[in-house]
Amino acid sequence: MSSISATEARARDVSIAFRAAPLPYASAPRATPAVFHGVVAFAFAAAAALAAGCGDTPDDLTPDAGAPLLEAPPPGMGRQLAMDVVVEPGRETEQCQYVVVPDTVDIARFEHAYTTGSHHLLLYQTALQPSAVSLDRFDCTGAQFSDLGVAGIAYAAQVPTGELAYPADVGLRAAAGSVLLVQTHYLNVSADALTAQVRLNLWYTPSPAAVEAGTLFFYDWAILVPASQAATAHMRCNVPGDVNLIFGMSHMHKRGTDYRAVLEDSASPPSAAPTELFATTDWQGIEPRRYQPTQAVSAGSVIDFHCDFQGEAGRTIVEGPSADANEMCMFIASYYPRLDTPTELCAGPGSGPVFTGTQACPTTLTCVRDAGDDAVAAETCLVDTCAASSAPAVELMKCVNFQCGEACATPGTAACDSCVLSTCSQQFDTCQNSGC
Repeated sequence: MSSISATEARARDVSIAFRAAPLPYASAPRATPAVFHGVVAFAFAAAAALAAGCGDTPDDLTPDAGAPLLEAPPPGMGRQLAMDVVVEPGRETEQCQYVVVPDTVDIARFEHAYTTGSHHLLLYQTALQPSAVSLDRFDCTGAQFSDLGVAGIAYAAQVPTGELAYPADVGLRAAAGSVLLVQTHYLNVSADALTAQVRLNLWYTPSPAAVEAGTLFFYDWAILVPASQAATAHMRCNVPGDVNLIFGMSHMHKRGTDYRAVLEDSASPPSAAPTELFATTDWQGIEPRRYQPTQAVSAGSVIDFHCDFQGEAGRTIVEGPSADANEMCMFIASYYPRLDTPTELCAGPGSGPVFTGTQACPTTLTCVRDAGDDAVAAETCLVDTCAASSAPAVELMKCVNFQCGEACATPGTAACDSCVLSTCSQQFDTCQNSGC
């Protein structure tokens, strides 16, 4: 075998090995946090404006009877997104709809309200062009971030009412021609059907904002909770620029028993204790912590967070979208000024999950490859990576999924091999030379 053939074979090993352990922003055969659920009838209070230039105005299904769930902004001051759906007993569902922005706006404030049965509400930024999307509603159960074109998150909610207001001169920008994605999660655990409603108001700044805001969406993509056992997921996310946090919050599913996020600020003395950003023992009904006035974060700082879980009898749980069948461990925060998308997703250099298992990176590579499509087996391999090999394994994972996500949507193809060979060779070599 020639040297180039050996390298190509090595690249194929990489692309195959990590096909069962996707990141939230890349193609993979399992679901990711992008899929936050909802079978919905989706309507726009300002449908004509939102659909300008697209020629397809969704039906306005806002209820006529009684007081509205949430008053819509007056024309020119903002717009409202609305959802109404009948959720059948015992059903957990999800749906998406794209929104095309006709004119550049800066959002000064978000405001939402939803009724019983609504579990999450998310508004994503995408990298899609208007010509590439339909304004029709569609079922997005199991869809990946890359499938949906997600490039960032604008707003997240997991309590019935709430709002987010940016400081004066700060706004979240939506450029003319950009495409947003609304995604919502419904879970009906009752014996009766229920009608769930969601409303989201986008209030605009009266003039262009001087500072652009963003959202940190740190999602731990490596979680394993063995049946009837305790487990912990741990993640560290580097912040390369000076920013200010407006609010912070956690997210776990029902096996979650304890959560803590702290800031290791680079401007603090080495002996200083980390600053607590958020802590809770609850997994549901989480209210954001609003920092007064804001929490300053210096360039080079680290946001460190962990989730403790208690496994349930009879099944092992891995990360994923289902509130019943999967777990999550997240830190979500609104901040300004906005940084790059990899930083917002805890995907920048040196960021990612932290492992303290027993096996070296090359063994993890082989183990995950041999696990095939068995998600639990693959996650078990990944989480068992030892501390010394943790960073090399994470960097290789991020490169394959983030840099070659589209090419490796089907692992083992020539396109995937070529991308891994040209893009991730250094990470692969580091992994191969890592031990415990």
